Amino acid sequence: SKSKLKKKPTKTQEAKKILKKKFKVNTKIVFTEDGELVQQWPPVQKSTLAKADEEDDASGINLDKAKEILQEEDKFDKEEYRKKIKEKHR
Repeated sequence: SKSKLKKKPTKTQEAKKILKKKFKVNTKIVFTEDGELVQQWPPVQKSTLAKADEEDDASGINLDKAKEILQEEDKFDKEEYRKKIKEKHR
């Protein structure tokens, strides 16, 4: 009778199970009819510093380099935000 009374797994247990299977969660990719990429979430980093940082095999986190990468990414984000607002006002 104990096998019939299974407890419902908690959200934490479900999340750990998904992490063990190494699924990519919380991602969304939208394509057009032609197969071109329209939207991707979370957005891919566009800065050249980020691409160069991926190639380095230095251990640990370099805070100065991370700060520079984030500032460069901010430029792209601000530009996209401006475009979004301009479209909204049209």
